[in-house]
Amino acid sequence: MAVLTDSPLVRGPSGFRRVFLVGLLGALAIAAGAVPASSASVAEPGVGLTSPSALQIADAKALGVHWVRVFATWPDLEPQRGVFAANWVASYEQLFRSLPPGTKVIIDVVDTPRWETGSSDEHTPPANPNDYAAFLGALAKRWAGRVAAYEIWNEEDLASWWTGGPDPAAYARLLKATYPVLKAADPAATVVLGGLTGNDFPFLQGVYQAGGKGSFDAVGVHTDTACNILSPYRFLRGADNRMIPDSFLAYREVHATMLANGDPRPIWMTETSWRTTAATCSEGAWAGQKPEGVTPEAQAAYLSQAYHCLAQDPYVQVALWFPIQDDGPAVSGLVRANGSRKPSFDAMRDYVRNGDQLTEACGVFTGPTIRIASPANRVRYSGPLPIRVFARSPQDVSRLRLEIDGKVIRNYDNHTPSPTIAGFLNWQGAKHISFGRHTLTILAYDKQRNVSTRKLTIYHRHAKSKHRRRAHR
Repeated sequence: MAVLTDSPLVRGPSGFRRVFLVGLLGALAIAAGAVPASSASVAEPGVGLTSPSALQIADAKALGVHWVRVFATWPDLEPQRGVFAANWVASYEQLFRSLPPGTKVIIDVVDTPRWETGSSDEHTPPANPNDYAAFLGALAKRWAGRVAAYEIWNEEDLASWWTGGPDPAAYARLLKATYPVLKAADPAATVVLGGLTGNDFPFLQGVYQAGGKGSFDAVGVHTDTACNILSPYRFLRGADNRMIPDSFLAYREVHATMLANGDPRPIWMTETSWRTTAATCSEGAWAGQKPEGVTPEAQAAYLSQAYHCLAQDPYVQVALWFPIQDDGPAVSGLVRANGSRKPSFDAMRDYVRNGDQLTEACGVFTGPTIRIASPANRVRYSGPLPIRVFARSPQDVSRLRLEIDGKVIRNYDNHTPSPTIAGFLNWQGAKHISFGRHTLTILAYDKQRNVSTRKLTIYHRHAKSKHRRRAHR
């Protein structure tokens, strides 16, 4: 392997650079000791390092986490075709040695050198996927036994990381080129489909449709989405009634997508976190309209809740908090930029040591309760039909809908949050439906778009039939 010397730097997920070797020698002195294993944990916990400083490594050791994730940039490691930067390679290998014994390392390999694409934009995808594959193969061969997993790119479903915009077919080609080369170099290494923004199951479906199945060992997801201030237990649904990708629990939609494609592989949550800031959101669809973060205390509570949810879904094998320490705009660390620890640090350490200790429900997936005062089931009527229905939910009721034979009669909406809703109607339209049997359906929706349904059978009869029966008597 040809080598050259260059300034060793590491790039974090926001595109900023940091000195990579700062504090490594100090870290070596304090990072001895074994990582305590927690048999109670289901999703193996870990943290993302933005700088392998003495402080970050010491904090990782104090947490006892099972995994550490770092970025590796192809342009820095191979600035010329076939020429690897000796000090960059050495800096990573020194990091591996500085970690506590038993710590597993996942490397997220991103960016493309100019010599490969001809572009100065390092987020441009490789012109030839085989070049990226060859680079990964060289790393995997050298680092076999020291790196447990490789993440193929980062948030490839975003134009800010994949120049030109999301392209599931192009990304599938990258996976298909890389997987056999990497596995040949290190059969024990886990190949992770690059962390999707949120739980982007539509993009994943595109990868499957492009033939990407079988070219990864796990699917990576990132639930540290912009300005997320909801508890892990809360979620939003889209028009298709599936949880939207930005919902934490939508990793279950990713799993459902995988199973629908006959793929039972695990999910690795390679980034999750909540920001601690009082600032107003400055990105995404809610820019300027909502807070950007939560309190440090809420962040700690959300961490415990997140791992509680994951403990119920063993197909999520690994879950990494990103980053371990606040760094520039990434104010979602367990540790502040000044080195002081947030309450979430203790929450993570408690999970590592003791596993999931919560017993509450992880999200509410049942709709509101419905009470029908009238009509009675199997009622026989003529003329207008009195309808009195009620719905209640601790999640707040957003809508009550009345339908006859699948067609809407009326919607009742709560325009401000309320745990109850009522619908009163002397339905004149009941006089105009055909005589005979019909189905009256009452649907109630909470603000998370959970829905409950009650159905009644009603019989519309001729008004004169009532008088005939009386006369017959």
